Amino acid sequence: MWTGALLRRVSAAGDFATVLHHGDDVAGSVILIHRERGTQRALARAIGPDGSTVWQVAARGDSVNDWVARQRRYDPDLWVIELDTPDLARFIDETII
Repeated sequence: MWTGALLRRVSAAGDFATVLHHGDDVAGSVILIHRERGTQRALARAIGPDGSTVWQVAARGDSVNDWVARQRRYDPDLWVIELDTPDLARFIDETII
């Protein structure tokens, strides 16, 4: 449900979002690939210092595709969502670190 809402919100704003890998509908983890102006970074959910959920940058640049491939081997139920937007923070609820 969260993934579908994210895709609709990004699209409604005139930006691009797509599902690169469809995970489990109930319990799948999510990786976001954020592309902006020719750069890319992969973000994964993590627990912040205060116990809250945050988005943490896990890979940047050319290493993104290799990192995502490794994560998919560990978790076949993983969702991989690609977003091409200048302002990722406005589309996700949690903090980005």
